[in-house]
Amino acid sequence: MNDKYVNPDQYRWIASELESLPTELEIVTPSYWAESSRYLPPSVTNQPGYYRFDVAPYLKEICDCFSVDSPVRFVSLMKGAQLGATVGVLENVIGYLIAHVKNAPVMLLTAEAELANQRVEGHIIPMLQASGLESCIQSTDEGNKRKTGKTRQRISWYGGGSMIPAGAKNANKLRSHPIQFLLRDEIDAFEDDVGANGDPLKTSEARTNSYEATRKVGDVSTPLIKGTSKIARRFELGDQRRYYVRCLKCQHSQVIRWRRQNNDTGEVTGITWDTEDGRLVHGSVRYVCELCGHAHREEDKRKLISFENAEWKPTAKPSQPNFRSYHINALYSLFYSWEACVISWLQAWNEESNTVRDPYALQVFYNNILGEPYEIRGQKLKFENVSSHRRSDYSCGEIPNEFAKEFCLGPVLLVTCAVDVHKDNLAVATVGWCRDRRSFLIDYERLEGDTSQLDDPTTWVALQDYIENKWFIADDGAQYKIQLTLVDSGYAKDTVYQFCSQYQIGVYPIKGLGHNNKSAHIKHFMHLNTPLGNTAFGVTVDLYKDRWHNTLRQNWNGLDVQPPGHFNAPMNLTDKQLKELTVEVKREKIDTVTGRRIGHVWHRPDGVRNELWDLLVYNHAALDIIAWDYCKGALEAEMVSWAEFYQHALKDPETEQPMYFVPGGVK
Repeated sequence: MNDKYVNPDQYRWIASELESLPTELEIVTPSYWAESSRYLPPSVTNQPGYYRFDVAPYLKEICDCFSVDSPVRFVSLMKGAQLGATVGVLENVIGYLIAHVKNAPVMLLTAEAELANQRVEGHIIPMLQASGLESCIQSTDEGNKRKTGKTRQRISWYGGGSMIPAGAKNANKLRSHPIQFLLRDEIDAFEDDVGANGDPLKTSEARTNSYEATRKVGDVSTPLIKGTSKIARRFELGDQRRYYVRCLKCQHSQVIRWRRQNNDTGEVTGITWDTEDGRLVHGSVRYVCELCGHAHREEDKRKLISFENAEWKPTAKPSQPNFRSYHINALYSLFYSWEACVISWLQAWNEESNTVRDPYALQVFYNNILGEPYEIRGQKLKFENVSSHRRSDYSCGEIPNEFAKEFCLGPVLLVTCAVDVHKDNLAVATVGWCRDRRSFLIDYERLEGDTSQLDDPTTWVALQDYIENKWFIADDGAQYKIQLTLVDSGYAKDTVYQFCSQYQIGVYPIKGLGHNNKSAHIKHFMHLNTPLGNTAFGVTVDLYKDRWHNTLRQNWNGLDVQPPGHFNAPMNLTDKQLKELTVEVKREKIDTVTGRRIGHVWHRPDGVRNELWDLLVYNHAALDIIAWDYCKGALEAEMVSWAEFYQHALKDPETEQPMYFVPGGVK
């Protein structure tokens, strides 16, 4: 440049402009963007206004892990409910990426594509509209003015960035798009695999490999089942951070926990409360410091969890650098009171008997309140559960119809029988059925002897006599014979087939079947054919075991009508026999190599008897088979109508009175 052509005033102007340039580069974090720009409209919250982290201070650090200048590459949050994580982390990050990063390819991945689209339409689009970002949404194809930048498949914005909302089942999207920011919501609801494409977590994460140095992979989820929880595994891979608060009296740093008792001193700390006559005393819930015993009340919670009084602390070494994992429970939530948490606990747990009141509610408590995976093994039936079903109103061999009329909406309507075959005995159980599957164990015995020969008088011959000639007399004078008998063919199947082939109707072999978890159509039983050409039935035993497990956990107050499906046992059924109902426990079946869930399995310890448990299952299948046969044959229906079955199938056509025994049986 020739100086003689430059005005001195221009030099002074250029110099002043250079002096005014900033000497530092300001990096905007996701939390700064959220608090400075994000507005929550009434359509997404009952407390509209600008977003503030002081209502959920524990989310700020997690949110800022997604800042472009943060070295963190992997983030996982295992959480309880009512903590605002999806709004405070995932949605804030998306807004930040649109407003400031601009050119990042993003994927929002949920269990189903429809859930992802609902999140976009119901939350993200209103966020953009209310926060001044709607004008940023525009097509990356500048030559096509008709494209708006928003479709169900993609949202594009100014700067070249875009976001794909997708479901974990959509293998094509998981495989085909390079992604820098991968945001995965409620991953415990994801399928374990998506067909030939494998684990959706691994498949989707592979899409970020092109951005290895700058990628961000974020997982947010409430955990479900212990041993198979995906978010729990992600939490264990990270540095396992927990949110520590300081006691407002002694300043001791601690995690807010549920009630705990010191075995040596008996001192109770954590969330605790008072009860009176088995009921929660309103206003008594408090958080007790684990060091000094100071009791914090609900009104102290906001100060306890505040930025000034709390912080995240790592508690483990991560599996790889730059992997942060967080766990927080609902006890920190300002949207859900400690008293509400205690009420949820008392609905799930009977404190007087120290037993489970409602296993489903207990799982919800562990998942949603504690933010922890639930261990199914804890649902093992106890002797107290099954012994409460014993009735002083009848003994083995008797049918208490007077009791049934008072508490079961009517008398016993039909009787079924089931047989479990062993080398040295036949275990035989007979059950009487009332309306709505209320049941009475009428008889349970073992026919001891050699089961390898059909002419053995102590086993097969005795069973034949029992099936054909046994009459049960009820206390109201009604007489019953066995309507249908099912014989387990798991042992000595050829002998079982030969025995059952003696009967054209009424006696059938059965085979236990596993449940096909991949099938959407659940069959409790199905027709089979034996090698001899006779009818047999396959029974999906795990489905019936699930039913019986719930049935035996039912409580009855002894005054009102029994709940549907309730079970009754005779007063002289021994403790040893009843304990056969407590042996099996349901566990998650885990692939020992991959650690992935491959289903559930009912487990019985070796050498422990459980015949009565199996026989109740087979009798239940017998009732279903009878009902199906009647509805298909007499009603020409495609499925069972229990109301019509109870109304018509067991009544005498002339007197319209219960017949108690229907000749013929399954055809």
